[in-house]
Amino acid sequence: MKGLGIGRIIHFQLPGGEVRPAIVTRVIDRIIGRVGLHVFLDPVDPPGIPYDELIGQPGVADYDGQETPREMTWHWPPRVD
Repeated sequence: MKGLGIGRIIHFQLPGGEVRPAIVTRVIDRIIGRVGLHVFLDPVDPPGIPYDELIGQPGVADYDGQETPREMTWHWPPRVD
């Protein structure tokens, strides 16, 4: 996947359709877009988001480039002109 690397900012799809920024901490599988990531959650985010016990957040997510991405996946931020 072109452009995917450690330190890139991506968007993470929360349950319920909201999106939060995330940073790539490792690339696990470049072909399918599986990454380790750190998601920047808000204090008001709903409880019940599956957390990685070590970092307290989703630790691994797969890429979903659909117009409406699946929950608990990541996608590229939209381009801002």
